This record gives sequence, structure tokens and C-alpha cells, in this order.
Amino acid sequence: MSIWGSAFAVTKAAIVELPPLTLGFVRVAIGALVLLPFAVVRYRASAAKGLPWSALAVLGFVGVALYYVAFNLSMQYVSATQGALVQSCIPAMTALVAVLWFGERASRRRSLGIALSIAGVLIVVSGGADTADSPGSAGTLLIGNVLMFATVIAWALYTSLAKRVAAFDPVVTTACITGIGAILLFPAALFELAGRDLPQLSVGGWLSVLYLGTLASGAAYMLYNDALRHMDASEAGVYTNLIPVVGVITGLVVLHEPISIRALLGGLVVMGGVWITGSERRA
Repeated sequence: MSIWGSAFAVTKAAIVELPPLTLGFVRVAIGALVLLPFAVVRYRASAAKGLPWSALAVLGFVGVALYYVAFNLSMQYVSATQGALVQSCIPAMTALVAVLWFGERASRRRSLGIALSIAGVLIVVSGGADTADSPGSAGTLLIGNVLMFATVIAWALYTSLAKRVAAFDPVVTTACITGIGAILLFPAALFELAGRDLPQLSVGGWLSVLYLGTLASGAAYMLYNDALRHMDASEAGVYTNLIPVVGVITGLVVLHEPISIRALLGGLVVMGGVWITGSERRA
């Protein structure tokens, strides 16, 4: 979660040098290549069980391709702190998906927590306009917020679906999911680069891409999928509270981004809703 939280600031820096869809493909492809040798060694045991390729394909589309398209496009319009605050409702959205899709019981406490989290996101979105760079940026800021909220939905779906492959080796499944995501992103990157010169990355740009690829798209996915072998999806979702915390801190400290009082207040409302949602499980 700490790695993913820092990815907001790193992506914001990298997207200056690489267009969004290309950045998504490159980071995911690097992540797949990092995981490949480890997965090959451990593949035989998983292959004996019969890998669920249809589930892996859906996870690669939802949790990798769709997620990074929306995430990188969003980071063109919103700050790292703004994006992190919008993503703070991931735990509540994961609970909502569990209720709507898997038929889990929706108690009054859980419903209140989900409603509060969504209300908090609306406050964050409205508060983001205070940090607009120009008078005409409110529309693009709204687009960025909507795209970031789409990543919230995608990740809630991914977390719920990932339980279906949690019994398999996490290194193998993560490599497969990441590789499928890279394959799906490749045509989008080609389309984006059509008619353009190939980007020339600085040393800082390469370091950012390598960080996103090796750690955020490789190691962190593997750790997350391994964690899902030992806990429920809703329980894992609670840990995603660390993402906005780290994201806001890195945005403020590293990028020196401004943050409005309204956006900060909305983030606190989201956290309150998440706490209420999680308190039912703790009880």
C-alpha cells in the first residue's frame, strides 16, 4: 500500500515525459518482465492444478489495463493529492461491490459507512476546484476526478475477483495478470505514439518508470495477491486506507502541491465512512 501510495507522485512526474497510455504499457511490461523468471520457476506446480485463464484474463483487463488507462489519463488533470483523496473510498466501494455482486448482507452500519465515503468523495471532487491552475480548468478537473473514480470501481472489482485465483501461486498469477494487461495495453500505446517521435526520457524519467514497473506494477501486485490468500477481500480493502495517506503526504512533501480545506475535509469524511464500514467486521 505504501508503494502504491507513492505511485501518485511518481506517475505525476513520469507523465510529463511519457504520454499516459504509453506510460501504462511500459510500466506494466516492465513489471511482467520482472516477475517472469520467478513465475517460470514456479509455474509447473500451478499448471498441474490448471490455471483459471478466463479469470486471469478478466483480472488483467479490469485490474491492469482498464485501471491504468483511467489512472494515467486522470493524472493529467488532477494533482497527486487530489487523486489520492478520491481513491480513499476504495474500501467502502469494495464493500459495496461485495453487497451488490456477491450478495453479502448490507447492515445499517455498513450502508452508512458506504454512503459517508461516497459523500466524502463528492466533497473532495468539489474541493478540488479550489486548486485549479487556471480559470478554465474546472471542466478538465472534473474529467480527471471521474476517471480517478473509475479506478476506484475497477480496483473494487479486481479485489473481489482476485479471491477466485487466491488459491494459486501468487507469483504465477500476478505474472499472468500483469502480462495480459501489458498485451491489452500495447495496441493503445501504438495508437497513442502513431505519428509522433519516440519520447526521449531523462534520467529522472527512467528512474520513475523503473520504480513504477518493478515495484508498483511488479512487487506490489505480487504482495497484494499473496495477502489475499490469507484474508478476505473486504479485510484486504481496509488496508488500502494507507494509499491516500501516503499519496497525500508524498504529493505535499515531494511535489509541493496545494490542497484545499474542502478536499481535506472530504478526505476525513471518507475515512470516517471507511472506519464505520470496517468497524462492523471488527465487531
